[in-house]
Amino acid sequence: MKYHLVTLGCAKNTVDSMRLEQALRTGRHIAVTAPEDADLLVVNTCGFIDAAKDESVGVVRELDAARRPDQKLYVVGCMTQIAEDEVRAAVPNIDATFGVEQWDEISASIGAASETFDIPDRALPTLGAPSAYLKISDGCDRPCTFCIIPTIKGGMHSAPARQLIAEARLYAAAGAKELVLVAQDSTAYGEDADGRDGLAALLEELSAGVPEVPWIRLMYAYPGRVTPRLAEAMATLPNVVPYLDMPLQHGSDAVLRRMKRPTLSRSRQSIETIRRTIPDVTLRSTFIVGFPGETESEFRELLRFVEEYAIDHVGAFTYSPQIGTPAAAYGDQVPEEVKQERYGRLMELAQGISHASNKAQVGRELDVLVESREPGTSASGEPMVIGRTVRDAPEVDGLALVKGTYPMGSMVRVRVDGALPYDLLCTPVEVLARP
Repeated sequence: MKYHLVTLGCAKNTVDSMRLEQALRTGRHIAVTAPEDADLLVVNTCGFIDAAKDESVGVVRELDAARRPDQKLYVVGCMTQIAEDEVRAAVPNIDATFGVEQWDEISASIGAASETFDIPDRALPTLGAPSAYLKISDGCDRPCTFCIIPTIKGGMHSAPARQLIAEARLYAAAGAKELVLVAQDSTAYGEDADGRDGLAALLEELSAGVPEVPWIRLMYAYPGRVTPRLAEAMATLPNVVPYLDMPLQHGSDAVLRRMKRPTLSRSRQSIETIRRTIPDVTLRSTFIVGFPGETESEFRELLRFVEEYAIDHVGAFTYSPQIGTPAAAYGDQVPEEVKQERYGRLMELAQGISHASNKAQVGRELDVLVESREPGTSASGEPMVIGRTVRDAPEVDGLALVKGTYPMGSMVRVRVDGALPYDLLCTPVEVLARP
């Protein structure tokens, strides 16, 4: 069987799709790039916000409209978990729908080996980039009033360390130069089994288990949960990069209380712990603008917080009410035009901080992981490749623009010659590794 798989949404969905592909390939099914060449079309959907739902339905409709009568169309993942009726109402001719983590059911329907989802077999995954995502847990126990994830995914459940080490080794054998650890709350890892500081222990096992992978990156830490042991592990393990993503969501205690998120004192504690232990750490955070009841004064508190802590990378979203969450029923919803105006002000501030952070790198030597498949051309006509330093996570942060021609997956030592608001301009010094 030939299949065409479309993945929408976050990095955690990317991991799910890779596991699905692993099972398909184990069952001797073949991936194809063009939908018209496939026997089976699969869409792994996102249902986190309304815009993601709309995108998911749009993709399914497009595939359905163009498919032949003999092609099957499966819709799986987050949106079908919570809104299967919406999907089927929009596209009645879908052949099958599956929710999240219904691996046995999916594999039974396509003749794949379901056990490959739990214990990776020896077939190497196909990587489209030098980085691979490792989902260390799924689900969430946090009570955030804006979030539908616990309804979609259920309570937090950690993946067994042995499974994660096995997956990491498969990715390493397939050529991965970076492992990006993702979860709904990575700092909760292991709490459903062995208690506190399970993430630090996992980092230690991963670092020792795949020493050939030069970068291990940690995403989605929860405010107040960055323990001294975790910070120390990040500081001392040779292939854990000095980077931490910690979604803080807001800079006003009043808003955070309405969100049922940790207070600013917890956020400050985590930031100060990680910066004290790792002085050159790069911090990323995400914030919601226009949460119900957000006043101009509360929004200015957010701006002051971001400026005070000079957070290197800032992502922001305007609040979108999700049916089934407490915040969707709150009164005093912020008008859309106010949300957009505040979003613009936050991102203008964040861009200035990012630019200043990048300027501080000029003159330094950094390692760059090359991501571009083919070299491009600079404004002056010179060949150029695109990559990232340890300061930037894939898909969400800035880039390093490096003079020269190097294959994807190369690791190049560079000198930073210039700084743009989000990207770095670099001259190669030494090729450290090739794929």
